[in-house]
Amino acid sequence: MTKIIIIGALIAILFYSIVRKLGGMNSSYTQRLSTPSEIIAISASLAIYKSLLRKTLLSVGTGVLILLVCIILAAKFKIALIMLPLSFYLIGQFFVLSNHIKAVKKQRIFYNRNTHDMEVDFADGKKIKFNLLTDTIKVKEVKAVQKNNGVLLGYFSLKTHSHTVNIPYLIALNGDTQPFFNTLQSFDREIETKLFPVI
Repeated sequence: MTKIIIIGALIAILFYSIVRKLGGMNSSYTQRLSTPSEIIAISASLAIYKSLLRKTLLSVGTGVLILLVCIILAAKFKIALIMLPLSFYLIGQFFVLSNHIKAVKKQRIFYNRNTHDMEVDFADGKKIKFNLLTDTIKVKEVKAVQKNNGVLLGYFSLKTHSHTVNIPYLIALNGDTQPFFNTLQSFDREIETKLFPVI
């Protein structure tokens, strides 16, 4: 029973931290005033993040339910422990989503669809500018092994001569960012599959 309470408390703390992050993103990801129409803010709306959170929590809830069944049945049937890896995998989706939201919150990205120039403003005040086509020396795509409730977590890693910028998949759910992600898809890129694609 103590294990169940501890697991529940950890999930509640993580849920609270994600909700706080989402609350702070409403104003962080608005497009700049007087931004030219060819410049796209590579971000997503609060509604998209809330939808992802709901779907991920459904996976987590399934994982917790499986974990509870394992704990209850394992006392009599050790075979029930076979379900533990699946339970931990589903619960782990919450940690990955939290990691990706944190990565999005640390940076604001602007992309010029005509010139392919990019500007990345980091939360610590650092700012970098580069051209997606001429300055990018390597594009890597890291994605989860499968979708969970329609959510595929992953990210693109853009490496220039002096910087690396990680861009989570979840931003691509914003239709306005499609010109940027379509350009990324045109790159020859290394694709890596991970159980937990943490940035």
